[in-house]
Amino acid sequence: MAVLERFEERKILVIDDLGGMRTQMQMTLTNCGFRKLHLVSSIQQALAKFAEEKYDIILCDYYLGEGTDGQQFLEYLRTRDLISRNTLFIMVTAEQSYEKVVTASECAPDDYLLKPFTAERFIVRMEKLLDRQDRFKPVDKASDEKNWNKVIAECDRIIAAKDKYLIDAYKIKAATLLKTGRAQDALALYQGVLALRPIVWAKLGFARASEALGKKDEALKMVQELIEESPQFMAAYDYLGKLLTDKGQHHDALEALERARAISPGTMKRVREVSALAATVGKHELAEAVMSEALQKHKYSPVREANDYATLSHALNKLGKSDKALEVIKDAKVSMRDDSSKAILAASECLTHQTMGNPDKAQAALEEALAAGQKGLSPDAATALANACFAAGKTDAAHDLLKHVVQNNPDNPHILDKVHKALAASGKNPDEAAAIIKANVQEVIHLNNEGVKKAEAGQLKEAIDLLSNAADRLPNNLQIVGNAALAYAIDLAKNGYDAEKAKRCLHYRQLLISQAPSFPKLEQIDAMLKQLKR
Repeated sequence: MAVLERFEERKILVIDDLGGMRTQMQMTLTNCGFRKLHLVSSIQQALAKFAEEKYDIILCDYYLGEGTDGQQFLEYLRTRDLISRNTLFIMVTAEQSYEKVVTASECAPDDYLLKPFTAERFIVRMEKLLDRQDRFKPVDKASDEKNWNKVIAECDRIIAAKDKYLIDAYKIKAATLLKTGRAQDALALYQGVLALRPIVWAKLGFARASEALGKKDEALKMVQELIEESPQFMAAYDYLGKLLTDKGQHHDALEALERARAISPGTMKRVREVSALAATVGKHELAEAVMSEALQKHKYSPVREANDYATLSHALNKLGKSDKALEVIKDAKVSMRDDSSKAILAASECLTHQTMGNPDKAQAALEEALAAGQKGLSPDAATALANACFAAGKTDAAHDLLKHVVQNNPDNPHILDKVHKALAASGKNPDEAAAIIKANVQEVIHLNNEGVKKAEAGQLKEAIDLLSNAADRLPNNLQIVGNAALAYAIDLAKNGYDAEKAKRCLHYRQLLISQAPSFPKLEQIDAMLKQLKR
């Protein structure tokens, strides 16, 4: 296929806030042969386009004039699966120093171009990128579908060919093995890559696989050595922060992430982790400074979340700046109007008014928060709302919120510890708090067991009603969600295809895959669905 013909069939989106640059890019790309070309001036316009179209190539200016840069926008897109894994994301910048930025980034674009560039130069670069895009199309399609076994199989095809994409295929396969719980296989593969050459991502992957196999101290030592060898490798700092946090070494974890921020400002994910750790160790000035700077920078950007404003509000309250905390919440309410954000912001407003000694205003904010409901609330937000309820004397509402948090995350020790602390702060002694948590866990275990018994007894309608209602209420409880999906799958295999039941089954199956790709029940669910196909 001729070069220009190859370009004609690709859909391309250009994101640049400067009208002159968009015009110049349009001329260059048209001369290169692109016909399916769209141009936008902002992140918001780009998001609207993504809702309508699937693009093969995105050319994004590094400085977008909205606070958020192209690097952070790329992170936002990829972590939320808003673009296909097969979409080429190319950063365009006039900064000669951008190479340092992209080297330090843990979420790197497929390539970058320095302005100005000629059509000839662009074509040469694009041909190489399209070759890789075409080679990995089956891998990326399987990844978009969360079909991890197929991802591994397609990588094996490339590995068997031993072509120039061998190392890329090793990287994707090893990460997928680790994601799906095959840590020993991933470890062996990373070991094989390291025998070929000392690649930093393989060293980090080896550490992650070691941790998954229970060798946490070895993983910690490995990542510390990796940072000494490659101090610009940002992903290593984030992983070090996680390992230290898991060990309860919050001060050390914060220090590791602060070292990372000194090298590269990093993503909102790191900002959130730094702010949370700073609050945990009582460094509220740092939490305020970090989150305030980030929110000011991203003032008009979709990367902001209501929880970010809640974090900043909490820090300001701790510092005796409650008036400013109220301003922060008021600001956020203007643009964040979904039910989840409303509940989070109203809970923060309630806590601020309680701190200021405004009981009537605190009560009004609390009623607003409770009216928005629990759906979409993070464990932190729900716990904060429970604390507000306790302070307002709404003990039953507080216990309902904490019960929901526990039953939605029964196997997460960090979240259960937050609930324990909230109960202790309300006046419960440690034994009472532990007993409440245990009772809530036992209740949801009993509910799950009842659903399984009904399914095993052939009472599929009753099992589906019980388990699906629980799964809708507790979408993070993998046992409940898995059994709801399995009950539907058994019903479909036994009683034949039903569009609504199949839709519900696949919805719960997708919830499982997104949270735990190696969850054991997936195999049973898929086995039942295969029977249906026959």
